[in-house]
Amino acid sequence: MRMFFKPAELQPREIKPFDAFPLAFAEGSMSAMIAADELAETVFLYHLMANSLGDGPVYHVGPGSPSLKLLRKLTEDVSNLYAGNVYSVDELVDALKVVDDGSLVIVSRFPTLLNRSAERLVEIRRKVDKKGLVLVLSHSTIELNELDLPGEFRRFYDLPEIFDVLAVLRTSSYRGHHRFNITVLKAPPDHVSSVGDHSIPADSLVKHIL
Repeated sequence: MRMFFKPAELQPREIKPFDAFPLAFAEGSMSAMIAADELAETVFLYHLMANSLGDGPVYHVGPGSPSLKLLRKLTEDVSNLYAGNVYSVDELVDALKVVDDGSLVIVSRFPTLLNRSAERLVEIRRKVDKKGLVLVLSHSTIELNELDLPGEFRRFYDLPEIFDVLAVLRTSSYRGHHRFNITVLKAPPDHVSSVGDHSIPADSLVKHIL
């Protein structure tokens, strides 16, 4: 049996999509995001990519490729971005074998991948731990049961207990001003105080995207 021990005192690198986001994503972490509208997912994912490209490779995988035109509105240098399409969890596991250790990997539309199962999620978790990845799985849906968010994470992500971060993203607007709203259901111990609801002024976040 192979184990993955490392010195416990090592401080992993952490990244945020933007400064006001209530928590950070650390190396060796696995996060699941549900966006209740497409703007919320776009703001989150593109700011996360733009804010991380200066620190090393960023991988975007999933059905569909990211928009370089949109990303260049947020950052000039996109040379560290790598994109690839996967259509099943088996293909995702294979992709994780070849990405650089310690890199950010974003998987869009994860619930649409074929062959999802709790067993395959454990295999993904094993790759994340072994390679020290920052893995963020995302999905945008217009059908979200706000009264049963834990059930929604189980519906989309099969085994929510294996994730370090579970969060729901939304945007709202009033008289031309936007807010970015986040419900954190689960967070790492260092950020456990972020569990709950947050609302952030978002005009500066959406102006380039809109």
